[in-house]
Amino acid sequence: MEKYALNVDVATLEAFEDQLDPAFPDQSPDPPEILGYGEISATFAIKKMPGIAFKRMPPFEKPEQIMAYRHILEQYHDLLTRSCHIPIPPCRVFDLTNRYSEHIVYVAQPLLPRQSIGNAMLLRGSVSDMHRMLSCIMDHLLNLREFNIQHHPNLQIAIDGQISNWSFSGPDGDENGAVARQGFKDGDGMTVVYFDITTPLFRVNGVEQLDTEIFLKSCPMPLIWLVRWQFLDEVVNRYYDLRPVLIDLVANFYKEGRADLIDPGLELINATIAEKQITREIPLLKREEIDRYYKNDAFIWTVFLALRRMDRFVKTRFFSKRYNFILPGKIQR
Repeated sequence: MEKYALNVDVATLEAFEDQLDPAFPDQSPDPPEILGYGEISATFAIKKMPGIAFKRMPPFEKPEQIMAYRHILEQYHDLLTRSCHIPIPPCRVFDLTNRYSEHIVYVAQPLLPRQSIGNAMLLRGSVSDMHRMLSCIMDHLLNLREFNIQHHPNLQIAIDGQISNWSFSGPDGDENGAVARQGFKDGDGMTVVYFDITTPLFRVNGVEQLDTEIFLKSCPMPLIWLVRWQFLDEVVNRYYDLRPVLIDLVANFYKEGRADLIDPGLELINATIAEKQITREIPLLKREEIDRYYKNDAFIWTVFLALRRMDRFVKTRFFSKRYNFILPGKIQR
């Protein structure tokens, strides 16, 4: 993985971790600026280290697990960049043991401008802007699919292609600075980089290299068996299949406040699939399945988040225990 002068002071990072209250980060003595939430982690900025985005992973039980995660993350980074030519901002991994004797991992990347992130550009953009962004993403996803076909069954790589995981800049490449200039440019000069690599999913000879139990760490204890049994394999598997990735990509236009762009987005995706003559392998997407998928997905994650909040409330208020996950506030869907 590329080493990059991110100016991360480890002592400052350790001090930040020791004062952080993950259950209520805004109540920490030195609260972070939350940049985004994922299913298993949160991304934020730290005032004392400007220009850097940090993603705090769920606690690991043993240092050996951190070593394994770091190795898999480095492999995933190399696979995407060198084998699939998907541009990724440089990143560094820091592991530390906080004052609670918890093993914590931070992944640091250059802080990209908020206005360059795909969902922000989608929110304020035109149909033409959406087409350009979606075309860039489609190029990378189709290249990744071709790589997987060529290397099946020995090696398969997954990706979460939703638009909020990509950063874009204009033809001059100035908006993202040096990071953007390392990225892929489409025919109109738009630059794109993919930055969500902290869930490194790839399979070697059919075996998932990441311990997917990481997805279950924030589950309320009574639900772990249910999520593992009913949902875990399904959620992971869909990132390996281009069609579900595309469905998820365009369905999330609802969440980003641009449902009006779903139909033109589908037109572009279907036209690209038809042009590549792969409609037999990837049947054209239909609006009704997009609506059905998003309704079901939104329901599942809304219920799951509500249960996580209840779990946080019980642990912190009734049992005065430490809750080690940063949960999002109210999500507009």
